[in-house]
Amino acid sequence: MKNIAYLCLAGILLVGCQSEVATSATVQGPAPELGGLSDDFDASTRLGEWKHIHATEGWNANQLETFKADGGWLTMMPYTSTWYMDYRGPLVYKEVSGDFIVTTKLQTTNRAGTDAPHSLFSLGGLMIRSPRSDNAKTWQGGRENYVFLSLGCADQSGNYQFEVKTTSGGQSDLEKIPAAGGEAYLQIAKIGPNIVCLHKQHGEWMVHKRYQRPDMPDNLQVGMTVYTDYPSASKLSAQQHNGSVIKTGNPDLIAKFDYVHFRRPKVPKGMNVAAASDGEILRILGDNGI
Repeated sequence: MKNIAYLCLAGILLVGCQSEVATSATVQGPAPELGGLSDDFDASTRLGEWKHIHATEGWNANQLETFKADGGWLTMMPYTSTWYMDYRGPLVYKEVSGDFIVTTKLQTTNRAGTDAPHSLFSLGGLMIRSPRSDNAKTWQGGRENYVFLSLGCADQSGNYQFEVKTTSGGQSDLEKIPAAGGEAYLQIAKIGPNIVCLHKQHGEWMVHKRYQRPDMPDNLQVGMTVYTDYPSASKLSAQQHNGSVIKTGNPDLIAKFDYVHFRRPKVPKGMNVAAASDGEILRILGDNGI
């Protein structure tokens, strides 16, 4: 049923939605659709289509204790790990070129499955990342470039929060706001240099944060991230952390993803994404972007 609903939604094209603002970023020419990258996690045999960043970059350190599909949900449970500055945590991704929208529905809890996580900075969500030109053997600091939006516990133990983070050249800027519970829809759209992060709880989409990232290349790593227990992870240097599976500390996160859907944005001619109002953004994103 999820596949049928997705195909129906993916066919929505907003017609006649015009903006009086000058053009800033418009989809240029026809581009292959992205539905084939989507996954409803109904078949565990498709998990092999996802790439794991620790393997891609040769770290030989799988920081995921659990990665499995069951009953239409993907469960990811990380060991102690983090994404911050030069610290590189888990990322399970697909390669996407050009403009895109990626959307998920997820649930996050502590490891007991009863409450919000209690270890600080224990969250899961969506991430887009620039591929690196180096690997584990040639690694250098100051080369991380990504944006993510996640749900879990940030700096308030036992309380649900959203965390959004942009990292450029290994320098991270993050924001945390309260969340209304452990289930949410998350969405990230790339339209030219514009990165738009959205979330939905209790039926209403909100534009969470916008970034200008002209430094990000046309081809990006796009997928799911989880991380937990920053206080323990940060006791190691970034390079040590990136090459380690930390089985001590206090990891306290389970993230379950119902689906991850990819599609191309349909941007009205003349729309300036950077200057558009939240209402204009929601005419092409949110439910219209699934």
